[in-house]
Amino acid sequence: MPAIEDAGDDLPSTAEKTLFGKYEVGRLLGYGAFAKVYHARDVRTEQSVAIKAINKQRILKGGLAANVKREISIMRRLRHPNIVRLLEVLANKKKIYFVLEFAKGGELFAKVAKSRFSEHLSRRYFQQLISAVGYCHSRGVYHRDLKPENLLLDENWNLKVTDFGLSALTEQIRPDGLLHTLCGTPAYVAPEILSKKGYDGAKVDIWSCGIILFVLNAGYLPFNDPNLMVMYRKIYNGEFRVPRWTSPDLKRLLSRLLDTNPQTRITVDEIINDPWFKIDYKEVEFHCDHLELKDDEYDSPTSTSTSDNLKVMNAFDIISFSSGYNLSRLLDDREVGERFLSTASPEKIIEKVVEVAEGERLTVVTRRESCVKVVGGHNCNFVMAVEIKRLTDELVVVEVRRIDSEVGPGHHIWKDKIRPGLSNLLYKTGPASCR
Repeated sequence: MPAIEDAGDDLPSTAEKTLFGKYEVGRLLGYGAFAKVYHARDVRTEQSVAIKAINKQRILKGGLAANVKREISIMRRLRHPNIVRLLEVLANKKKIYFVLEFAKGGELFAKVAKSRFSEHLSRRYFQQLISAVGYCHSRGVYHRDLKPENLLLDENWNLKVTDFGLSALTEQIRPDGLLHTLCGTPAYVAPEILSKKGYDGAKVDIWSCGIILFVLNAGYLPFNDPNLMVMYRKIYNGEFRVPRWTSPDLKRLLSRLLDTNPQTRITVDEIINDPWFKIDYKEVEFHCDHLELKDDEYDSPTSTSTSDNLKVMNAFDIISFSSGYNLSRLLDDREVGERFLSTASPEKIIEKVVEVAEGERLTVVTRRESCVKVVGGHNCNFVMAVEIKRLTDELVVVEVRRIDSEVGPGHHIWKDKIRPGLSNLLYKTGPASCR
C-alpha cells in the first residue's frame, strides 16, 4: 500500500483522536480502494497496533460484504507466529475497524526490491512462509494472493503473512472438489487458474510460494512481460530460467514448486521433507487457542464489576444487541455465536456446560467463575467459549461463541447436544443473535 499523510475520514475527528477510548490513532500507513491502515497505540498497554478502517457503505456498494465477513472469520481462527494476528474487531454505524498486530519491519517486498537475498536468508523466510501456509491449509483456509507485498516483517525480522481478503474456505469448494473464483495477482497466479476449469486452493498457494522463493533468491520474477497475454503464456507453459548462482538443491525444489501440473506439484508435507528446505528448520508447535475467551481480551473502560465478580454489560455492550451495531453480519458461519438471558446462577450455567461437554468427550481447557472454554474434534476443530455478564440483579447474559471447523463428529455438538442441555436455563431469546 502506498503511504500517504492524509488521514481521510475513516477515523474519529482530530479533537477525539482515540478510537473507542482504547486506541490512540497515529499516522496513515497505507490505503486501498475500501480501507485505510493506520498506526495506533493501545492506551492501556502502550502496545503498537495497526488499525484497518473499512467503510461499510463502500463495501456494500462494491458487493464485498461477503469478503469482509470471510476475512474476519478467517483471521479470528488463525493463530500462528508467522501470521498477522487479528486482535479484535470494532464497529460503529459507518465503519468497521480491524485491530491488527503491528509489523514494524514493513513489507518484505521493500527489502527484496533493493537487493536479492542470500540462499540462507531465502530459506529462512521460505520456511516461515511454508509453516504459515501449511497451518492455514490444515484449518481449511487458502490465501490465494500470496506475494511479497502481503508478507510483512516484525521487529525481529520474522515473516508475517497478511491480507486474507481474497482467501477461500473449504466450504466454498464446489462438488467437483475445486474452487472456481478467478483471483490473485497476475505474476503470481497459477497456470490452472488461467485454464478456468477450477483449481485446488492448496496447490495454487504452493505455486505462489514457489514464485516468492524464486524472487527472494533471484531478485526478479520468473514470469514477467509487459504484455500480459505473453506473460500468461509463459506461466501456462512453465517457461522460466533460474539464475546461475542457484544451488542444484534449490533448483530442484523450484522446479517442483513451479510444476505446471497441479497433480504432480509438490505438497507442503513434501516441501518440509525436502533436503534444501530441512536445513536448520524448526517446526512450530500449535495449540487449541484459536478462539479466545473475551475475558482474556481488553476490558471496556466503562466496564464495572458486581459483588459476584461478573462483568456488568455497559452501554456499548447493550447497544451492540441492536441491528445497527450488530457484528453478526460480519461473521462467517464457521465462527458463530448466540446470546440468551437466564435467571440461573453463573455457577449453575458453567457447571451445566462442563457436564454436557465432558459427556461429549470434549476437553475443558479454561474454567472460571464467569467463563468456560472447551475444545474437541479432529485437531481441535470444534472450539466453544461461553462468557456470562450481569445485565440486572435477576438476569445474566450468556454469550456463546464457537467454531465448527469441519463437517464431522464435532459439527453438531452445539446444536444437538450442548444447546438442548442448556434449554431449561433459558429465560428468553436475547434481542439479537450473533449468528
